[in-house]
Amino acid sequence: MFTGIDIGIKLEDPSWAGDLPHYRPLVHRAVMAAYVLGGFSAEASSVATSKIGSAELSVVLSDDCSVQVLNRNYRGKDKATNVLSFAALDDPDEEALALQRGVLSLGDIVLSRETLIREARDQSKRLEDHFTHLLVHGVLHLLGYDHLSEDEAIEMEGLEVDILGRLGIADPYMFETRSPQSRAIDE
Repeated sequence: MFTGIDIGIKLEDPSWAGDLPHYRPLVHRAVMAAYVLGGFSAEASSVATSKIGSAELSVVLSDDCSVQVLNRNYRGKDKATNVLSFAALDDPDEEALALQRGVLSLGDIVLSRETLIREARDQSKRLEDHFTHLLVHGVLHLLGYDHLSEDEAIEMEGLEVDILGRLGIADPYMFETRSPQSRAIDE
């Protein structure tokens, strides 16, 4: 049974501190909520992970330029995006390493400041709420959730809405008319 989670935060773009000075407690709150309430997807669950004592992940607060490079190199999309998740659970060697260490590395979440700010403004959302939503979305990806099929998208979006609601944040998809699969936030 997991007893805790270690969250590393890297401030790659110092402008984050000016735009969102209380980013640290927001990161911890969002990550913990998604981690506790999200659980692992059926695909990511295994008997071995139940023997791990704790987990770790990192959050990188970056900019459009760096995120565009990552998005191009790892996803083949040459454009900036709001959030990228790099799940360690996708690595077949991670489970064996986790059993040796007693710590499961979930992976990394990278957020782009300019894209996040622009989207929050364009969607008339509080910056803190959009930031929290992207973190919850990223953690769910690290836990094995995805939105490649309509069923997966409905499940993942439902979890996001539930977790955000418990944090006092309104449904971010409330006024979206497209299907859950076509409105993925990390395109």
